[in-house]
Amino acid sequence: MLRPATARDLDLIAALWLAPTNAQWIEPPEEGEIEGAIGRGEAFLWDLDGEVAGFATMMTWVPQVYGLSALVSTRPGQGEPLLRAVLARVFGPLQGHRIGLDVTVDNARALRLYEGLGFQREGHIRECWKRPGGDWIDCYLMGLLAREWRR
Repeated sequence: MLRPATARDLDLIAALWLAPTNAQWIEPPEEGEIEGAIGRGEAFLWDLDGEVAGFATMMTWVPQVYGLSALVSTRPGQGEPLLRAVLARVFGPLQGHRIGLDVTVDNARALRLYEGLGFQREGHIRECWKRPGGDWIDCYLMGLLAREWRR
């Protein structure tokens, strides 16, 4: 079940976001990014069997246009239901027109997930961020329009 994160969840989200297993796939949050997402109602926890099994944060780029900042699942097989729940929120109650994200070109698992839910590759950014080990990595820009969403 997707639920809005609260200030009490800040440390948990930060710990999951910064976990070594996630460091090669998502950039560390900017200062205040998690608090801002919580305050705007754009941070969510994925509860499964009474335990947190992941989180997602997003941001409003312009009205009805959102960006997915982070998506982390802590249990195998929960990334897709978590992302489906986020998309249901974006294209349902939030009446979003589109949602975008960037993903490293070598993150095959995430690319399968995003493309499987209808996201389109919209651009290629060369050396878009530096991994913790110091290597620069390219990213794809991806986007999904409300009319393309596969429920």
